[in-house]
Amino acid sequence: MTLTRSKRVVSMLMALVMVLSLGAFFCVTTAFADSDGHWNYTVSNGKATITSYIGGERSITIPAKVGGYPVDKVQALFINSAKANVTSVRFSNGITEIGSSLFENCTSLQTVTLPDTLRVIGADAFSGCSNLTGIVLPSMVYSIGDNAFKDCINLYSASINCAITVVPKNIFADCVKLGNVTLPANCTEIKDGAFLNCISLAKINMPNSVKIIGKNAFMGCRALSGTITLPTSIKTIEELAFYGCSSLQRVLIPNTITEIKTEAFSHCTSLNTVLIGTGLKKLGDNAFINCDNLDKVVFGGKYVRLTDAMKINVDTTVYYSTTNQSSWRAYDGLHQQVFSTPTKVNVTGKQTIAAGTKSSVAVSVTPNTSVIGKTYYFISSNTNVASIDADGNITAKTGGTTTITARTISGAEGSIKITVKPKKVTGVTAVSATTSSAQITWDESDSTVAGYIVYRSTKKSSGYKEVGTTLSNSFTDKGLTKGKTYYYRVKAYVKDGKSEIKSENSNTVKLTVSAPAPSTISAKKSKSKVAKITWGKAIGAEGYEVYMATSANGKFTKIKTITSSSTTTTNKTGLTKGKTYYFKVRSYITVNGKKVYSNYTSVVKCKV
Repeated sequence: MTLTRSKRVVSMLMALVMVLSLGAFFCVTTAFADSDGHWNYTVSNGKATITSYIGGERSITIPAKVGGYPVDKVQALFINSAKANVTSVRFSNGITEIGSSLFENCTSLQTVTLPDTLRVIGADAFSGCSNLTGIVLPSMVYSIGDNAFKDCINLYSASINCAITVVPKNIFADCVKLGNVTLPANCTEIKDGAFLNCISLAKINMPNSVKIIGKNAFMGCRALSGTITLPTSIKTIEELAFYGCSSLQRVLIPNTITEIKTEAFSHCTSLNTVLIGTGLKKLGDNAFINCDNLDKVVFGGKYVRLTDAMKINVDTTVYYSTTNQSSWRAYDGLHQQVFSTPTKVNVTGKQTIAAGTKSSVAVSVTPNTSVIGKTYYFISSNTNVASIDADGNITAKTGGTTTITARTISGAEGSIKITVKPKKVTGVTAVSATTSSAQITWDESDSTVAGYIVYRSTKKSSGYKEVGTTLSNSFTDKGLTKGKTYYYRVKAYVKDGKSEIKSENSNTVKLTVSAPAPSTISAKKSKSKVAKITWGKAIGAEGYEVYMATSANGKFTKIKTITSSSTTTTNKTGLTKGKTYYFKVRSYITVNGKKVYSNYTSVVKCKV
């Protein structure tokens, strides 16, 4: 019986061991909590999430690792009153997510440095940080929660050129010192209250990809001035979208917009001109109420009901085109005028420009609409290649083609095709690779470049022929004549359908083919007052010359000529004890009785 009980115990223990073993084998996810110095954290799937900071420093760096685990997320940070004292925070690279309300109402925080690896910023993450003065969002951030920077009343600048497509609700609401903002290139939606009461916001650059502008998105932006041309992908202007933008003077509503909702532009007291395209079907109540300086509203399309939209106390003139004159018979306003419908639009300007430069186009409209001013707006078919503002100023971004169209609010349009050359290649160098080949290198261009073309000539100013193409920023030119001089240039190119668009020529570099420079060099004290200089053998070299200087930027003097290609070391004697000396070496070959030299090696130093 005792034996049987023992067998049972042994069986139970073995079963337990098997269960634990299987658990260890099958469970790939482990989770536990721990602490490391000032940091409490949890671990899941081998990555750490910081849950609190228990230190007292005013300037903190959130680490890349805790307890040996890489930090992926920071979900919570401060406990007790620690947040009241922190003035500076730096996130280490590797962190991808910042949790909601992480720095909410951290009123002493002045500077924040975010990591390049960041992807997600939670809701209210920095809201109420009343002393935060600037923020730069890394390019790979694709999600930001609502109210992320709300009530940051001393925030002067915000660079949000990142991967988000939606500008969140109230992201910068009540940031009263925020100036100009450029939205991400692929932004499609500006949510409700995104820039509510940003009273210092003087300019907003909206990409043509924006499809939705939410309720009161720019309400109270009283410094927003000049002309706003709304993106052509928008269909509806929501309620109160630009309410109280008291410095705004001119608004152009493109043909794609079908509805302007209640009080969308009410209390825009400096607004004097509104141009409305052919697509408008509904104009909401009080859309332009209390726009006390509104002088003219120009319609490119058919009549829409104006009675409740235009409750204003000034003599606004309503213009409509001859094409739609019959539909406007329903309008009983006192001040109305017909203008000749434009039938022809001509766009002129440079048709080839370089990336990184600016240009402009000029527009003429027939019949001329000068009596009511410009009645057209601009569209770039490829804003990644080049963008254009309301005044016709083009910013060339990268190589490719785009069509710039000027479209009148009555539907007529004209266009011009713009070719943008890639940026000019920089940093070109050429060195001998062997006594019959050269290595040409240059700085990499932007990621849109498809490749590079290398050109060679025996004359500096003419006679260049293509010798090869490459996808990298390096090319080896073979079959050269020893001792002969060559000149090189490089162009970048992009693909545009079946054709190539090439950059301008790079700088020209000169090379006389020799042996390559020695690949390595070292210098060390061999004994008192003696330095031993050693270098790598250069293939094809006939000999070497060794140079020395008494300072890194001093004059180098030749101290030795080595006439054997196999000798790769020499001693320099008679030096001053305790002094530092600097050395470099070059190789040479002989062509028609004259020496042809390689480039120098790097400079090395030695204290004797």
